[in-house]
Amino acid sequence: MTIIFYTGIATTLVGLAGILWFFRRARRLRETDSDDATVQVELHALVLLNMAAVGVAFFGLAIAVVGLIMA
Repeated sequence: MTIIFYTGIATTLVGLAGILWFFRRARRLRETDSDDATVQVELHALVLLNMAAVGVAFFGLAIAVVGLIMA
């Protein structure tokens, strides 16, 4: 059961790394002087990245909780 727990922790850390990557790209986008069309395309990609990272982090936490309950 500890394998399940540590797998969940690792998955959560991957999700958190994705969230940090999202923040870096958002800050870089804010600092650039691009036209509106380019910003719109980049924002759509950022929304997808953010939702995926939050989903992975949530899924990892769920796996960790299941590992704790089963232990």
